[in-house]
Amino acid sequence: MERGDETPRGRRTFVMAAFALAALVLGLVYVFTVMTKPPYAVTPTVDDKPGTPSRAVDSASARQPKPIEVQVAKPQRRDMTYSVRLSATLSPIAQVTIYGKVSGYLKKVYVDKGDTVRAGQLLAVIDDPELGEKFQQAKSEYVIKKITYERLANVRRENPDVIAKQDVDVAEANYMGAKHALDELQTRFAYTNVRAPFAGIITARFADIGALIQAATSSATQALPLFTLMDMSTIRVYANVPQEDASLVKPGIPAAVTITQMPGRMFEGTVTRTTGALDPGTRTMLVEIHLPNKERLLQPGTFAAVVLQLKTHRDALAIPPAALVSENTGTSVFVVENGKAKKVSIKTGIDDGVWIEVTEGLTGGEDVVLVGKARLTEGSLVTAAPYSIPTGIPARQKF
Repeated sequence: MERGDETPRGRRTFVMAAFALAALVLGLVYVFTVMTKPPYAVTPTVDDKPGTPSRAVDSASARQPKPIEVQVAKPQRRDMTYSVRLSATLSPIAQVTIYGKVSGYLKKVYVDKGDTVRAGQLLAVIDDPELGEKFQQAKSEYVIKKITYERLANVRRENPDVIAKQDVDVAEANYMGAKHALDELQTRFAYTNVRAPFAGIITARFADIGALIQAATSSATQALPLFTLMDMSTIRVYANVPQEDASLVKPGIPAAVTITQMPGRMFEGTVTRTTGALDPGTRTMLVEIHLPNKERLLQPGTFAAVVLQLKTHRDALAIPPAALVSENTGTSVFVVENGKAKKVSIKTGIDDGVWIEVTEGLTGGEDVVLVGKARLTEGSLVTAAPYSIPTGIPARQKF
C-alpha cells in the first residue's frame, strides 16, 4: 500500500517539472526573436508589386528640403550724398557795445532798444564842462598865436631888417603848436557826441539821462556801456564739425539751415570760411556760414540746425540697407543664381539711411535678397519674388 501511494506522487512531480522547463525554453526563444528583429523592417502588402517604389522611398522624398521664399531687387544707380547735421548758433554780421570816449554826465539820448540807425547817426550827448572850457581856451590861444605869426611874417616880408627871422620862426612854431593842441581838444570834444559806427539796430540800452559816464579808454569793465548795436543784414551761422568730418569741410560746400520755430522753411547757403584747425578741448572745427537777412526773419542768438553736404558720388551703385549681412569677417549680401542662394562679399561707401553705396562686389544685374535672408545659407534652394522698395527720407549723421 505504501509503494502504490508513492508512485502517482512522483509522476505528478515529474510532469510539473517538465512543464516548467518547456515554459522557460519558450520564453528564451521569444526574447531572442524580439531582440534580433530589424527595427525598420518593411512588411510587404498586397499593393506591393515588382518594379513599384515602396513606401520607404516615399518617406525619403518627403524629407527633401523645400525652397525658401525670398524677395529680391536689383541694385540701382543714383546720386549718393554724405551729409552731417550739426547744432548751430545765429549771430549778426557785426556787433558792438558802445562806450563813452570821454567822461561826463549823459545829457541827451536820442535812440532806444529796437530803433534802426544809420552809420554816423547821433545817438547820445555827454556833457563834460571841463573839456569844454579847455577847448575854448585852446581855441583862444590858437587865434592869438596865429595873428602874431601872420603879423611878424608880414613885417619881415616888407622890412627884413626890422625883425629877425628867428623871431618869425618862433612865432610860427607857437602857432603850429597851438593849432595841434586845438585839433586834439576838438577831437576829444567831438567824442561828447556819441555816434553809430555802422548801420544797424539798437538791441540794448544801459544808461539813462543824468547817468555818470566813465571814459572807457583804459578798461571797459569799470565803465558803464551806453548801447549795443547789431547789423542783422547778414547773419553768421556758427557750427562745430567733429574731428572725423573736419577734413571734408571746405569753403563753398552747400549748407542748409533750419529753425524749429519755422517748420518747413529752409535757408540755403554755402560755407564761407573755417578756422582750419581743431579746438583741442572739444576736437571740433568751427565753420561759418553767411545768410542774407533782408527780411529779418533770422534773429541773432537763435538755436538752429545746419546740414552740410560733405561729399556726393554721382551715378553710384546702391542697394537698400535691408540687404546687408554683417559678420565679423565683413559685409556681404545674398544673390539668387539659378534658383539658389549665393553669398557675395561687398564693400560699401556712403550710407544715407535709405540707400547704401556699393563700391565693390556687385555689377548691378544681380537679384539681391532683401526679405528672407535670415534663413539662407550658401546654396539654399529659393523661390524669388520681386520686392517693392518703399520711399524714404535720406538720413544725416547728427551731432
